[in-house]
Amino acid sequence: MKSPKSLFQRIPAPLKGKRAIAVAVAILILYFFLNRGAGDLDKITTVNVSREDIKSQVLASGKVTSENSATLHFAVSGKVVWTGVKEGDYVKRGQTIASLDREKYEIALRQAQQDVIAADAALEKVYDDIAHSSADTESFDEKIKRTAAEATKNKAWDAMLLAQRNLKDATLTAPFAGFINSIDIKQGQEIFATTEAVKIADNDFLEFTAEVDETDIPKVKTGQEAQILLDAFEGDSFDSQVSKINIQSIQTSTGATAYEVKFDLPKERDFFLGMSGESQITIQEVADVLTVPIEAVIDDKYVYVKRDGNFLKKEIGLGISSDTDSEVTSGLSEGEEVVTAGFDQIDKKSLLQKFFSIF
Repeated sequence: MKSPKSLFQRIPAPLKGKRAIAVAVAILILYFFLNRGAGDLDKITTVNVSREDIKSQVLASGKVTSENSATLHFAVSGKVVWTGVKEGDYVKRGQTIASLDREKYEIALRQAQQDVIAADAALEKVYDDIAHSSADTESFDEKIKRTAAEATKNKAWDAMLLAQRNLKDATLTAPFAGFINSIDIKQGQEIFATTEAVKIADNDFLEFTAEVDETDIPKVKTGQEAQILLDAFEGDSFDSQVSKINIQSIQTSTGATAYEVKFDLPKERDFFLGMSGESQITIQEVADVLTVPIEAVIDDKYVYVKRDGNFLKKEIGLGISSDTDSEVTSGLSEGEEVVTAGFDQIDKKSLLQKFFSIF
């Protein structure tokens, strides 16, 4: 093997001069400068167009709820004197759950009953006076007295009915059979009619309730197939279908407008209220069609195809899309390579490439 020194000696003398070296350095610098700005092909990734089955789906998060659930309030205010249940208890329809201090409502009812008795006596007196009047017909003054006495009797009666209702409402009962999910009152607490007291649900009839965004709800119909994925059952999914779509909108926790969509759950699994998860509603489904990743599609109709080391922008036709792929209806063939990343590198050219592209 020849030494670097011997190789240097074989270089022609004219190329060993300082001027020649300076020219070579200048050429190298110029070449480097002219090649700046070229695209980095290593950043461009491609995939082959392939045939796949594809589903167009609407995804929506939600949680397990009950078909029959309620938040119970006392209809009147007062002091809680008794609670007969705790969280997790099963109650029958009509079973007493809690009660308020009834004394003031019992007093109010007795007073109202006495007012009815007094009003009834006053009305009977008016009737008796009219009956023993010497006139054949009721006079105008007698009519005024009778009407006023009847109105007083009616008001007293209505007040008594209200007092009866208030006394009844001082006791909270279960509107249906179910489990107590939460109880937010305790003995000795002063509460208002707006205070949430108890949450009850029938755990025998559970369902999954998802919040579907208003932009997707027109695509959703009852009977559509769906998959339910719950965080508590990692790796499992449950076949279901859309059973009900609420027509009244709701506001999500993020302030968006959505609609509640309900799904049946299998009876043989142990679900619990409040379990969170996601629904995947199948809107359309096609089999064995050409597909490309959704990230390959530009402006909803273009892709870049790699051919002979170059990249050609092509217009394509699209069908349905999943969350990862889009169906290609025209413009591509199976096996062609399309760009999925590095689009910003495709049109980058160095000054040298731009110069040669002119000729």
